[in-house]
Amino acid sequence: MRSLRVGQEGQRRGGRLIGCMLAVVALGWPAVTPAVIIQTTTGTGNTTAPPDDPGWSAVGFTGIGTGVYVGDGWVLTAAHVGAGPITLAGTTYQAAAGSSVRLTNGGGAGLSAETDLVMYRLTTVPIGIAGVPIAAATPTLGTPVTMIGAGRDRQPGLTEWTVTTTVEPWTWTEVAAGGNFAGYKAAGTRSLRWGTNAVSGTGEWISYGLGDVKSVVTTFDDLRGTAEAQASYGDSGGGVFAKRGSAWELAGLMVVVDGFSGQPDPGSTAVFGDVTYSVDLSYYRPQIVALVPEPSALVLVALGGGVAWLFRQRRRRR
Repeated sequence: MRSLRVGQEGQRRGGRLIGCMLAVVALGWPAVTPAVIIQTTTGTGNTTAPPDDPGWSAVGFTGIGTGVYVGDGWVLTAAHVGAGPITLAGTTYQAAAGSSVRLTNGGGAGLSAETDLVMYRLTTVPIGIAGVPIAAATPTLGTPVTMIGAGRDRQPGLTEWTVTTTVEPWTWTEVAAGGNFAGYKAAGTRSLRWGTNAVSGTGEWISYGLGDVKSVVTTFDDLRGTAEAQASYGDSGGGVFAKRGSAWELAGLMVVVDGFSGQPDPGSTAVFGDVTYSVDLSYYRPQIVALVPEPSALVLVALGGGVAWLFRQRRRRR
């Protein structure tokens, strides 16, 4: 049995949704503030851009969570994080008053009108930070992803529990060794950090009281010594990047984690087998690009203007 919690409780798989103001737990333990948690030996590191950078400088701290700069002065984050100042590459940018746009589910039958996504403009356009392209299609099962979030750091050691599963909710007892469940606890500090995972589920609609969301799922597998990631408190609004061919795209936005029955606060513990639910941004892409034209479209606009200018100059010279 699992337990999902995000902001408020919602029934799912017999459990409760735990809202990601998460910190990515990269195969390590879940951080309770913003910073992707990774399962390397110490859980530290990965606080600078990865060698194959999907968009590190476009992800930053915003309030209690994380946001992603998608270009043309616009930021995308979880609606439960909300609009506010965002720090990107060490510089803080202010949100423009009244610029927030809540994304919707397009009138789908039985779905909430609004989803857990919000976009807002900044008062100044970041210099030297490129926006990130939005995936046009849902990543397939097994697709490798890089997760970047500003959630809590992890504590340094593995934690084990003996879990009794005969009665709901399950009973969890922390033990020094020999437990039948293992994972990590979050620390109280925050860092921007990246980790890796692979898509383990797609197409599932989830609801946790903050708007129905079409999701992409990743599972926190027991791959100790790697940068396997799981979200935790503070990671809500953090980016999940996948490649299309050789190019990185923003495929998901972390919003909620799912833990086991009775698990001690799945937002601040990352147990092997926990999952992270991220918004499938391909479904909401038309609304996003209506506000933020894709980089290629911006280039065409610029080229079009340039061609028109050249044409006028030629006519004047004749």
